[in-house]
Amino acid sequence: MRTLKRSTGWRTGLGDFSDCLLAGLLVALASVPVVTAAPAFVAGCRVLDRSRHDVGGPLWTRFRDDFRAAARGGVAFGLGCLAAVVLFAVDLEVVVSMPGSGVLKPTLWVLAVAGVVVAVRTCELVATGGPARRRAGPREAAAAGGPVWRRAFVAAARETAADPKNALLLAAALGVAVLLVWMLPILALVVAGPLALAAVATGGRR
Repeated sequence: MRTLKRSTGWRTGLGDFSDCLLAGLLVALASVPVVTAAPAFVAGCRVLDRSRHDVGGPLWTRFRDDFRAAARGGVAFGLGCLAAVVLFAVDLEVVVSMPGSGVLKPTLWVLAVAGVVVAVRTCELVATGGPARRRAGPREAAAAGGPVWRRAFVAAARETAADPKNALLLAAALGVAVLLVWMLPILALVVAGPLALAAVATGGRR
């Protein structure tokens, strides 16, 4: 009996790991147009959150439905994030040429990391339904338009400020993801899966 339990646990862990990698691959493929990265990440968070709670169904079909649902409002959020990245790049170039760049440059990077954490947390809140833990199905999630994303963004900013511990954990996960992709660029195809799982796990909701 003990051997059977160990075998079952090993297979369950391997299944969870494969789901995580598959979700990362699907997020990467759905993010090819760049502006769809936010709804793709939401879909990744949602399918992994459901997998954690044994809400069944083929992962790729659930991802497809969740991605389509989250695209409403998510594309606009993605455009906003893209604009923020461009603004950061411009500000960084300006700061480098300024006299006080030694202080301003690290400050700008800290703000950028905080912004990325808030953006990732926003996607996680949209995916999991926020503090109420509402696991919306595809039809319910289709209502996740602009207002839902705006409320999630405000809630994400508040959670990041109110719970710096989880924010630091998520920032560390982001740092590890960037480091892995820098060391082995091919990991960019699957790294979004573990990152989505980290976002859900540090969300503070069970």
